[in-house]
Amino acid sequence: MPMPVIREVRVRAVDAPLDPPLRNSLNTIGRAPLVVVDIATTDGVAGTAYVFPYTPAALGPTAALARSLGAGLVGRPLAPATLWREAQDAGRLLGTEGLVQIALAALDMAAWDALAMRAGLPLCVLLGAEPRPVPIYASLRGWGAAMLAEEAGRAVTTLGARAVKFKVGQARLEDDLDTVRAVRAAVGPDVAIMVDYNQALSLTEAERRGRALEALDVRWLEEPLPVQDDAGLAELARRLALPIQGGENWWGPAAMHKALMAGAVDLCMPDAMKIGGVTGWMRAAAMAAAHRVPMSSHLFVEASVHLLNATPTAHLLEHLDIAAPLLAEPIAVKDGMALVPDRPGMGILWDEAALAAHAADV
Repeated sequence: MPMPVIREVRVRAVDAPLDPPLRNSLNTIGRAPLVVVDIATTDGVAGTAYVFPYTPAALGPTAALARSLGAGLVGRPLAPATLWREAQDAGRLLGTEGLVQIALAALDMAAWDALAMRAGLPLCVLLGAEPRPVPIYASLRGWGAAMLAEEAGRAVTTLGARAVKFKVGQARLEDDLDTVRAVRAAVGPDVAIMVDYNQALSLTEAERRGRALEALDVRWLEEPLPVQDDAGLAELARRLALPIQGGENWWGPAAMHKALMAGAVDLCMPDAMKIGGVTGWMRAAAMAAAHRVPMSSHLFVEASVHLLNATPTAHLLEHLDIAAPLLAEPIAVKDGMALVPDRPGMGILWDEAALAAHAADV
């Protein structure tokens, strides 16, 4: 069967509200700037994907990069792994981190979606995996004991979540511990609790807080130190029994390789956008398998439910559905399990009216 050829790459920018907003110790994120990429082929198939450059200031530059890089794909065979490798080689001087990586990941994910659509298969099946439900953890958006306890209880009731994660990092350790205690009271003894410090601590403070959190049966300590500090994270992992989680801010498989070789994490959670799309994720999954490290996801639930099915050490899917208000049919969760959509590709169905209502002119 001849390979299809890319006929058109369409890029749209959307700036939608996040309701409720995401809160952490540093800021409140009330908007979801998304770049949507559609790839159409000469045989009439189209694939779609989106990325989340976090801030409206990055929306225009990311869309511009995706348009420019996408224009270079027109007329090329729809071969995502080949195109990914060539893009990494071409970016050796410019670099393939930051917004460049985000744009490349959008193109890669849309290309894989198109390939799966052409095959008439869910993406995970195209990747060689059986579509199975994936256990989630509810990634909470609130801040502080009262807000998080209420949100955690609702996640257990409505989603059937058996694990919850939330942001901590208040000035006083005791306030963080009070937050954990409040969430525990809301969810009961059988729900796993994980916490995220968003890279905010020093090694000494991370050890102090980690030991206190161990006593409260917290299951992972996420990004306690700056992501670049592999040596510090490895030392912290040696000092604590509490598992160190990280990976959402690794730029590409090379950064993951460096962290795993340093022993910087006990668990990992690459981000489909920052790790390099579907192609980058599959390389990351092979590394996690080689090191026997459990691998969870970060954001991008539509892609992640497929990618975790094809991940040998799959652990948990982060349920934080930022694109749901723009979709005709968001990812379904039943009894704490994310379900693979019963349709080809990633199963993304945009609500075109919602996209138009929140379109950004960039």
